[in-house]
Amino acid sequence: MIGLEIIVRIYPQKRTEFLQVFDMSQGRYYSYNKRVSIHLFERVNEANTFLWREEWENSESLARYCKEDRFRATMGAISILGELIHHKHFVFEEELADG
Repeated sequence: MIGLEIIVRIYPQKRTEFLQVFDMSQGRYYSYNKRVSIHLFERVNEANTFLWREEWENSESLARYCKEDRFRATMGAISILGELIHHKHFVFEEELADG
C-alpha cells in the first residue's frame, strides 16, 4: 500500500470551510475504488493544524488521483484556507507477526 500525507495550518476563520473540503473528499460526494482509507487528525497542541492522511492500494491509483482536477482543487482550496506545511507520498511496510 501507499499513502498520501498532508499537514496544513488553517486560518482560524477558515476552519469550517476546510472541514467541508475534507467532508467532500471523504467519499460522500466522490468515491475512489482504490482508496483504502482517508483520515483527518488535528494536533492537540496546535489548534487548526491538521494531518490529512489517505491510504491507497497502489502507487498507480494514487498517481492518477493526484493528477485529477478534484485533487488539484483540494490543494488549491488548502492554499486559500491556510498554508501547506508538508506533503509527501510514502510506502507502508508490512507488519511482522510475533513468533
